[in-house]
Amino acid sequence: MEIVLQQLLNGLTLGGIYALIALGYTMIYGVVKLINFAHGDIFMAGSFVGLFIALKISANIFAVMFGALLFCAVLGFLTERAAYRPLRDANPRNMIFTAVFVLVILFIAFLSQNSLKTLFASPKIWIGTILFLAFTIWLVATGAKRGGRKESSRINALISAIGMSIVISNMVGLIHGPKRAAYPEIIKFSEINILGIGFNGLQIFIILSSFFLMAALYIIVHKTKAGTAMRAVSQNMNAARLMGINPNKVVGFTFALGSALAGAAGVLVGIFYTVADHTMGGLYGLKAFVAAVLGGIGSIPGAMLGGFVLAIAEVFGVGFLDPQLRDAIAFGILIIILVARPAGFFGSTAREKV
Repeated sequence: MEIVLQQLLNGLTLGGIYALIALGYTMIYGVVKLINFAHGDIFMAGSFVGLFIALKISANIFAVMFGALLFCAVLGFLTERAAYRPLRDANPRNMIFTAVFVLVILFIAFLSQNSLKTLFASPKIWIGTILFLAFTIWLVATGAKRGGRKESSRINALISAIGMSIVISNMVGLIHGPKRAAYPEIIKFSEINILGIGFNGLQIFIILSSFFLMAALYIIVHKTKAGTAMRAVSQNMNAARLMGINPNKVVGFTFALGSALAGAAGVLVGIFYTVADHTMGGLYGLKAFVAAVLGGIGSIPGAMLGGFVLAIAEVFGVGFLDPQLRDAIAFGILIIILVARPAGFFGSTAREKV
């Protein structure tokens, strides 16, 4: 019984992390019908931001969490603004913002390996910048002449999401380096004894933090004007626009909110496993996506439940079967759900008239 309870606690700990990341996937899909495959790397960036704050500014857990939340919210908003909004509305302003965003990313990547003096002294950099700006001006002028291109295809959004994922992962790798980073001991708990069984206090903290953040999300979605606007845009974007709601602001807010939760999950992973790696966003992102599909993509309660169900199945499989089956269990569950119930636990299928 002690082993079963310990494994259940492990599952709830990991499930809270999966659920926080999965909520970003499901909210974004619910609003714009888009799978943001850069979401896992935003989670990874939150872990590194928390590490930076703990080492350079303050090791207080609340300061670390708040800093990661804020940074990832801004990063999520900028990701939507630069990589996804021009695909929905390719007006010149959006295209210029994307061009400036890409240019800033390239300059940061260059400065991570070279000095500012080298940047200004390099003729290749200036020539490349001028050519890039000329190409951007040509694209903007062409788009303005044609009146802008509305509602790009889903495959373009998917490619853009994958591109942003690669950009964020490589930027963190360039700035920090390819090696894993050791997380400091930000918060320390002694063992908690419940009914004669000892439990890790840090795990209890992670579970309570996850439930607190999920409760805060529920309040935002169901008790605020911003949440009402999110639900309206999710049901019908055009009708919401006619009611005076700005869909672009709602979509940007949704990206920021989901990314903030992912940033918090990144800090929780860092303090629990005491390590951060610039490649960890891929696996955690995929498993959180499985959790979102398991619960029903687009359903917030489904993402929460899917995260816990997936994690509990994973840890019990590791504990009682074979540790090498850890990842196979997660993706095996995905295959079973797609075959048996594609809509997930809380999802629903709707017929479309053509």
